[in-house]
Amino acid sequence: MRTILAMTAMATLLAGTVANAADTTLTISSYGGVYQEAQSKSYFQPFMAENPGIKIVEDSSSSNAKLKAMVETGNVTLDLVVTDDSFGLDSDAQWLEPIDYSVVDKSKFIEGAAGTYRVAADIEGTVLAYNAEEFGSEAPKGFADFFNTEKFPGSRAVWKYAASGIFEAALIADGVKPEDLYPIDVERALKNLDTIKEDLVWWESGSQSEQLLSSGEASMALVWVGRAVNVAEKGIKIDWTNWTSQTGYWVVPKGTKNKEAAMKAINFFTEPAQQIAFTKYMPYGPSNKNALASVDAKFKGSLPTDHLDTRVMMNADWWAENGAKVDLRFQEWLLQ
Repeated sequence: MRTILAMTAMATLLAGTVANAADTTLTISSYGGVYQEAQSKSYFQPFMAENPGIKIVEDSSSSNAKLKAMVETGNVTLDLVVTDDSFGLDSDAQWLEPIDYSVVDKSKFIEGAAGTYRVAADIEGTVLAYNAEEFGSEAPKGFADFFNTEKFPGSRAVWKYAASGIFEAALIADGVKPEDLYPIDVERALKNLDTIKEDLVWWESGSQSEQLLSSGEASMALVWVGRAVNVAEKGIKIDWTNWTSQTGYWVVPKGTKNKEAAMKAINFFTEPAQQIAFTKYMPYGPSNKNALASVDAKFKGSLPTDHLDTRVMMNADWWAENGAKVDLRFQEWLLQ
């Protein structure tokens, strides 16, 4: 009888242990592909190993519209979402939980990486990439040279999107200092864009930007840094004289039942060890300033955080307020 009772007690204990092995399921939505694979290896799997009571379920349908709809209908199925510069601002408060800085260490982030409703997952950027074989030793340097078709002839590839950084690039090339960019002088920017309009080739996807550079159809381009690094073996080089900021952010949908676990995950994902591990797989820099000096050697020198001194910070709040109006003017200009 004692043996049976002991076995029953042990079975109950083991059952309880199994039940408690995943008390919380944290559903995280990101961008999929190699980016999310890198996050899984660097962030998600180590987090679960250190927190056996929390299971991460991955979703790859990250969408600002989907997040808003979930919150508005009261059916919040995502706990943590990766978003871009356009979302997670104070104006988006109705859809988001404030970051709990009693859990997340705010002091560890680089400038601009920690907001009221979002925390930077990684630091990205749009850079000037060029065909080294075409230009040789006389390589373009900065936005001014991007707009100098006399000294640097050839096609230029640019993202067909008003808030891509092209307005900022046009103004800096025209002599505006980065600290004086906002509010954007739209007409001045378009006037400078007029000077290279016939040389512009527009891209609408990252793969298209790569193809334009690698095929030689574009002599230079303003492209996402990850795409520029991908074609480095094909004679493409990056100039860091000027580059515009881009950032991936963690946000927590309002109404999640797992807010505490989500905040705990954000803090873990942005610790030095995890951020350094991420740089083994992606050419994006850490948002944690304590990780900057110890990034993996694979992409060292090609990370945006290796060049913070030349970063042109885009004002996401300004674009959130003015983007629709500027885009209408941009579309009008494209048709002229």
